[in-house]
Amino acid sequence: MADIQYTIFPIDGLGHYFEVELLISNPNPFGQKIQLPNWIPGSYMTRDFAKNILSMHAFRQDKNQVFKEPLHLLQTNSDTWEIEASDGPVLIKSKIYAFDNSVRTAFLDSERAFFNFSSLCFQVVDQTHKPIDCYLQNTPLTKAWEVITTLPSQKVDKRGFGLYYAPQYDALIDHPVSLGRFSKVAWQSFGIPHQIVFQGVVDPLNLTLLKEDLKAICDTHIAFFDPSHHTAPFTEYIFHVNVVGNGYGGLEHRSSTALICKRSDLPYTNQLAQANEIKAYQDFLGLCSHEYFHSWMVKKVQPLAFQPYRLNQRNFTKLLWLFEGFTSYYDDLQLFRSGRIDQKTYLQRILDTHHQVLKNPGRMHQSVAQSSFNAWTKYYLMDENTPNAVVSYYAKGSLIAFALDILIRDFSLQAKSLDDVMRMLWEEHGAYGDDVGVGLTENGLDKVLSKCLGSSFRSLWLAFKAAYIDGTQDIDVFQLMQSVGISLSVKKVSEAENIQQSLGIRTIAQDGFIKVTHVLEGYLGQLAGLCPNDLIIALNDEKVSSGNWTQLLTRHLSKKTTLTVFRSDLLKKVMLQLPSKTGLTDPKLQSYVLAND
Repeated sequence: MADIQYTIFPIDGLGHYFEVELLISNPNPFGQKIQLPNWIPGSYMTRDFAKNILSMHAFRQDKNQVFKEPLHLLQTNSDTWEIEASDGPVLIKSKIYAFDNSVRTAFLDSERAFFNFSSLCFQVVDQTHKPIDCYLQNTPLTKAWEVITTLPSQKVDKRGFGLYYAPQYDALIDHPVSLGRFSKVAWQSFGIPHQIVFQGVVDPLNLTLLKEDLKAICDTHIAFFDPSHHTAPFTEYIFHVNVVGNGYGGLEHRSSTALICKRSDLPYTNQLAQANEIKAYQDFLGLCSHEYFHSWMVKKVQPLAFQPYRLNQRNFTKLLWLFEGFTSYYDDLQLFRSGRIDQKTYLQRILDTHHQVLKNPGRMHQSVAQSSFNAWTKYYLMDENTPNAVVSYYAKGSLIAFALDILIRDFSLQAKSLDDVMRMLWEEHGAYGDDVGVGLTENGLDKVLSKCLGSSFRSLWLAFKAAYIDGTQDIDVFQLMQSVGISLSVKKVSEAENIQQSLGIRTIAQDGFIKVTHVLEGYLGQLAGLCPNDLIIALNDEKVSSGNWTQLLTRHLSKKTTLTVFRSDLLKKVMLQLPSKTGLTDPKLQSYVLAND
């Protein structure tokens, strides 16, 4: 029996709460502290999971060895409690609200459940290194449900309820759990069992196609990191998928991933896919590829700043451009290499990413190193000024990987590529089994590149790094593609799209008005004095609606116009000089396509 035991009861699907028991066999005799994490690895934002605690009580054993005698719990901050000193085992009982339908926390209703242990299970301060027993209890709510998890089982029934084991707390919180009824399919990649499980599906999925595509992707990743032996840093793998009306995202774990996607992203039986549906499905496969790649990059190869994770405080690193950005480069590249998309589609996806980066003025003010370090307060806490202040370390990081790949190929006369660097990074800093690898220092990639490519590459790398990683210089993707023989042409866009680009405002329809959500730095909208949250109601005294907004702008090209807006419930007028047809397109923001389109 482990010193630390958790028992989880999915109790109330209508009230959305779990009951969780924590048994500490050998608490600190002078008072034991427990703490609920306030963030989850892989999602760099303080989330204060303790806010969902409905109640908690501590007990010690009475003379009959029953946990009935109350112990005082002293809350010392928002996520930490100190249990009154006890000369024997203590039991903490808590109720925790769970209604966040995302990949990061916990969810429970009458149809399904999903949770990360970091949302439900207190870590026992100074005992997080100890082995853990975890009981998942079958309750009246779960009598027809199944348990899906990669947490190692010790003694479970045919539906997966029973006793599980983790060697330490960090391992426990790296195995999410899904409960309910599933649509699922399984396969093996190089002898390793894999499966994908779906909740929230209405129509029958094309599981045959999903199996074929995901097997090809997983095979490609495993062979990429270990071309000789095809081993992987896990003995099984599960894709947990929550299917919803509108949502997209994922969170990596050591032998699984939690994903959320729209129903329209998935392939269905006996349905012919339209072009937009094919694009959405490719995006879903790209998401699967991205999170799977993280099994090597992030779950094993890690920034030294994450070793160990401090779950009660922010963990800062400037390397997310590498760990997320390079993963974003390889997620699509591996789709191409596995035959899931063709070369034309792959290259166009790079061009589209480049266009998205160029659309945000924040790229001129923030480097990807800064974006990585400040992810906690900027990237993960987006507001109306985010496009002007932040660059995506995902998107620009993927373009940096693309540019570095070409630089390495040119330098080595095509003898080496970024692939060789990634495999050396794995060999130098990765690990098999349950342990993470040797942490990568903030400048650790410098040494890996020098070892892989020789010291003569160092000056090229340092200049590249200063310009694109520590600096804010744009990656010239168009020139890079043309340098390797790819012909491009300017994408034709509608006049309406050109006008919106020139205005530099982003809008949504709200309550019959056009609401300004973002105003981009240096564009006509900002120069006119428009502000985020303005409600545009008239242009030259003519009522504006979502149906006529573009038409009105087109009609008044080259003219000075008056916009009437509500700002903080007060009526305001701003003067807007619309561009001429010849002044619409900003050359820097031109979108490109492959020349044969």
